[in-house]
Amino acid sequence: MQALRWRKDEGARLTLPVSAAMTISLLLSVWLLMFVLSRVHMLHLSYTSLSVQREDERWLLQQCSTHEFYHNMKQHSSLCDDLSTLSRSSVLLSAVQHVLDHTYLCGYTPCHELLDASLSWLLGKGLAVTAVVALIVLLFPTLFVPIFRSNMNQLADRRMHQLYNAPYGTNHYGASHPWSGEDEGILSPSVKMF
Repeated sequence: MQALRWRKDEGARLTLPVSAAMTISLLLSVWLLMFVLSRVHMLHLSYTSLSVQREDERWLLQQCSTHEFYHNMKQHSSLCDDLSTLSRSSVLLSAVQHVLDHTYLCGYTPCHELLDASLSWLLGKGLAVTAVVALIVLLFPTLFVPIFRSNMNQLADRRMHQLYNAPYGTNHYGASHPWSGEDEGILSPSVKMF
């Protein structure tokens, strides 16, 4: 990793070299942080909803504990059995299980559902858009790269002229060079031909 350095030509400005690996690791770190925060939020929501549900089921659990109520339920007595089993489980572990069951790599919806939705859009309305994008991607190198290249060549020529051909400025060399009018086909008055 390169160290921080001061640039003399820019004054006292501190520059930090940025590489592609640093950028990618920063983006991955931000994505991972957001992913963890969203899962913590899901855990909080799940925990509070399960706690409220347990509070709401407390009365039914008390009624199921009485012998007479349990036998009056008859074919619905399995509801009391399920409720008593559920009451013995931990709310936090149930909330964690809910978060794990609803965690997907593609966000809050399963990846296969997103893929199905995007494919149905592409085969429906998006076919024309896909064709235009494919055409642009195929024609981009043919149309825009030569324009970009000629622009970069002009900028490089100007820079080379400034650095090597005219370090004191174009006006200095235009006034002092004996062959300054050569491009137009005329000679400078300071030079006499015999």
